[in-house]
Amino acid sequence: SALVDCIPASDRRYYPLYTKAAELGIPVRIYSSMNYANDRPYDLGHPRHLDQVAMDFPELRIIGGLGGWPWVNEMVALVRRHPNLHIDTSAHRAKYLGQSGSGWEMLIQFGNTLIQDKVLVGLSAGLVGQPQETLIEEYMSLPLKDTVKEKWLYKNASRVFGLE
Repeated sequence: SALVDCIPASDRRYYPLYTKAAELGIPVRIYSSMNYANDRPYDLGHPRHLDQVAMDFPELRIIGGLGGWPWVNEMVALVRRHPNLHIDTSAHRAKYLGQSGSGWEMLIQFGNTLIQDKVLVGLSAGLVGQPQETLIEEYMSLPLKDTVKEKWLYKNASRVFGLE
């Protein structure tokens, strides 16, 4: 991952892994957010690196982890652009996603409409220190259609991981 290896997702050294995952029909989740480590570039996980991977591996199901924050707008645009690219919300509290000025406005807007089939919830209960029930309640409180909440919370993941 860009976070650990300091190698962006579009680096060709990852291509054998992507090739094998595509052959096996296994989705890949790629770190797609900034990092706070001060010993490496902060933008190694920028969503722009997913663009080339999605183009080079159109049959590969890709999940952009951590929502692309703080580049949420770019992440949403890429998810719209590529049929094989999805987004997850792990490591972020849903109660902040719906707040004005949080940087998540485009995800809420397009996630309720055009990309509603491409958003997966990642609760990260251990990371954010809250029980799963609390985190699910936060998602249920978002200004999303009920049918969209179902998709975000489980239907989309079920489809992406081939569990339907």
